[in-house]
Amino acid sequence: MKFPITRESLQAFDSARDFQEEQEEQNQKRLMEALERLCKDFKQRMRENSKEKKFVWKKLDGVGYLMSTRKAEYLPQFIKKLKEVFIGCDIIIDPLETYLIIDWS
Repeated sequence: MKFPITRESLQAFDSARDFQEEQEEQNQKRLMEALERLCKDFKQRMRENSKEKKFVWKKLDGVGYLMSTRKAEYLPQFIKKLKEVFIGCDIIIDPLETYLIIDWS
């Protein structure tokens, strides 16, 4: 439920829809938190990765709940967000979907 709210919205309130919207909002928040963790790890390891021009992030399963329960839905969203942050870089996911590579070579 978002505030301010109108009388009409309150009269049309649907608890199931509201619950789904809140869940989706939480899931998007988790995706952004995972992206922030990845960027932090990227910055910390930039010196060692600059030689090969690749960054391997082995914490893809660390995206946690989203990746374990709804990977098919949220992994593409996460990759899309990565491509918005790492413009022009190749984003590679291993076949088991446990790590990713950001390649800027």
